Amino acid sequence: MATVSERHPGGRPRVREASPLYIRVESLAKRRGLRLDELAANAGVSVATLYQLRDPRVSTAQAIATALGITIDKLLTDEPPKKRMRSA
Repeated sequence: MATVSERHPGGRPRVREASPLYIRVESLAKRRGLRLDELAANAGVSVATLYQLRDPRVSTAQAIATALGITIDKLLTDEPPKKRMRSA
């Protein structure tokens, strides 16, 4: 189980389970040879925003997807978009 380590206001480390979206973003960034700080800078967000990524605003998700060179659909879903069936 993946965890994200944070600093508690008192300076003690606080660990919580990483969100599936954070894990996905981290994996996509690694595949593209990007460190999280590079991705954050390219997306115009903080590294803390990436770590806390659970239910992002559309604008944040779009910025991250653009920085990764993918569509927002690809970022937010594990499955490729379904193809439309053509009527005969």
